Amino acid sequence: MNKEYLIEYNGKIAKCIIIKAKVKNIYIRVKNSMVEVKIPNRTSIEYALQLLEGKKKWIFEALEKTNNHEDRHIDLKNKDYIYILNNKIKIEYVYTSLSNIKVELDEYHCKIYIPNNMSKDEDLLRKVQKKLEQSERVFAKKRIDEAMNKYITLTGLKPASYSVRKFKSIWGNCSSRNEIKINQNVIWYSQKEIEYICLHELCHLKHKNHQKRFWNMVEKYMPDYKESVKRFKE
Repeated sequence: MNKEYLIEYNGKIAKCIIIKAKVKNIYIRVKNSMVEVKIPNRTSIEYALQLLEGKKKWIFEALEKTNNHEDRHIDLKNKDYIYILNNKIKIEYVYTSLSNIKVELDEYHCKIYIPNNMSKDEDLLRKVQKKLEQSERVFAKKRIDEAMNKYITLTGLKPASYSVRKFKSIWGNCSSRNEIKINQNVIWYSQKEIEYICLHELCHLKHKNHQKRFWNMVEKYMPDYKESVKRFKE
């Protein structure tokens, strides 16, 4: 059974968990602003507390170093910036005592919280990228919903379904079943460009090609659509 104790040194207090386990030696680890002590099953709690008493200086110095990581920036293979709604946003990486990676994202800020115990994880870049993409998709879905609802109302055209996906080479797709998929990366551009992509795919519900009648329909609902086309070609 695990037992929790408070230890004190020079006016500072820290929580300590003593764990009895199938180990041969005593292990002390500072993790997530807390002290974890593993002791052999045969070792008494009193002995472990006496050992901690003699190591308080080292323990609190280690805790101080851990806490100092809270505001430290890191470089994840030059993944320093993202684009959201035409804004170039610097990513702020923050070490934290949280247990999972957390992303805070809006059109002006991007902050990624990384657990201290993952700082040396060789797979950290992939995990951060995955979490960031999830947050981008949530953000994109809100903006795409706004654009789709606007032009569904204006055109009177409604897809069988629409969803947000990540594509490498296309911005949107309208299938023969009238199912529309929009690339989540449209959030790199402004809301006007997002609206253009949504309108483009909605017009394919009526015209399955890019002939004159298709473009005339796009122009009817967005007279300056060619400006958005240029932006995607830049």
